[in-house]
Amino acid sequence: MDIEERAKRSKSLLENEWFIETIKNLRDTQLSIFANSSASEVEQREDAHAILRALKSIEYSLQADVDAMTLIERKGKHRGND
Repeated sequence: MDIEERAKRSKSLLENEWFIETIKNLRDTQLSIFANSSASEVEQREDAHAILRALKSIEYSLQADVDAMTLIERKGKHRGND
């Protein structure tokens, strides 16, 4: 898959209401687990933290695709002005 196609698909996900709401619900659930765990529930907190990091990683990866395409487009426009 080329960069442009990846960027389009990633942007579509990042703007999709269902995807946004799903990520938010997952994040809220894990934050609640993290915040409401007892001192002895170390493994539960570590799992919640790992899931939160994974969600952020997914978002960063999708945004990186969009940003890469934006940079390529800007570079192309700049070259067109030379």
